[in-house]
Amino acid sequence: MTVLLTRKRIKNMYLRIRPVDGAITVSAPLRMQRATIEDFIRAHRAWINRTQHSMGDARRHQQPTQPGSSTLSAHELFMLSWPPERQQAAKQYLRARIPQLAHKWTRIIGRAPTSITYRAMTSRWGSCTPATGRIRLNLELALVPEPLMEYVLVHELVHLWEPGHGAGFQRRMDSLMPDWKQRRHDLNTLWRF
Repeated sequence: MTVLLTRKRIKNMYLRIRPVDGAITVSAPLRMQRATIEDFIRAHRAWINRTQHSMGDARRHQQPTQPGSSTLSAHELFMLSWPPERQQAAKQYLRARIPQLAHKWTRIIGRAPTSITYRAMTSRWGSCTPATGRIRLNLELALVPEPLMEYVLVHELVHLWEPGHGAGFQRRMDSLMPDWKQRRHDLNTLWRF
């Protein structure tokens, strides 16, 4: 098994699988012993196999990229900062795709955001400020299959009606996107351990 190891100034170890090719990537603290890292990887072998299998299925259902389009490597994605040209490529892709999805869903939901912006985010897929109507989406969405990107957008749009994640939010999500919980699960399985 080949693992791409990156040492960083972090406290915890992170295990991810690249959706593009199923490669295993590990981010580890600078001084963590190699044996500890290897034990961690061995302990999560079943999860690695399961996730790589799921990603293979997702890749088979993905739409082909347009000629001349640029793809982003997940290794670059998970660095703490993206090179400016990669951030720009992700923004261009999202700016080309998200407005079409937003147009579709704002008509269904009945509310539209005042703005949608894209940025590198370390712990969220998106956020919404209901008071201002602003939605921010994570640049990582440029790398996920479109049904998962669509789930994040709908999730944030629903916050224009329901600020929290309580019963009202869940009822709206259930009626708008009956498989939203599965999409959320798939998104977190693909990207977060």
